[in-house]
Amino acid sequence: MKYLEMQRKLKLNLFTLLDVQKLFPEESDHAIKVQLSRFGQKGLMTQIKRGLYCFDQSQVDEFELANKLYQPSYISMETALNYYGLIPDITQSLTSVTLTTTKKIENQFGTFHYVKISRELFFGFQKVRSAKSQSYFNIAVKEKSLLDYLYIRRLKSVKELRLNTSPINFTIFRNYAQHFPAWVRKIKLT
Repeated sequence: MKYLEMQRKLKLNLFTLLDVQKLFPEESDHAIKVQLSRFGQKGLMTQIKRGLYCFDQSQVDEFELANKLYQPSYISMETALNYYGLIPDITQSLTSVTLTTTKKIENQFGTFHYVKISRELFFGFQKVRSAKSQSYFNIAVKEKSLLDYLYIRRLKSVKELRLNTSPINFTIFRNYAQHFPAWVRKIKLT
């Protein structure tokens, strides 16, 4: 496996060991790992974590990275609320919801928080095309990101949030809210 051939076949900046193995089935897993290690030592690519790499660190989309760092997950809460313009506050870290353990990951790209949610509440997200790359990331829809935020942060009121509710579809919000505990459904948004 040659570097330029791998880069041409991948067509992605952010990729996994599995992505490379699929493209080079004739190569042994050991040979691929050795080559990836050599490419990294030469500065041709960067290993972000075990099994996750990028060619150009400046082109990494943090939302796409957040999905790949810890799976399954989708971006939600403060990060998604800011993304949609529902809150003006820019968060210092990227927050996602996951089915696995609550976790914090820090690396050269920033701080990534993952908050565990029950399987029954792991819904209401969509795939969005990254502005930086040809790939996609999972992000909660507006209504679900707000519900996740209220539920996980255990808020009883939205008065202090500076929340812009005009983009919220209240029919979708009420439908999604039916899956949450009664105390979440009682929170007044207006």
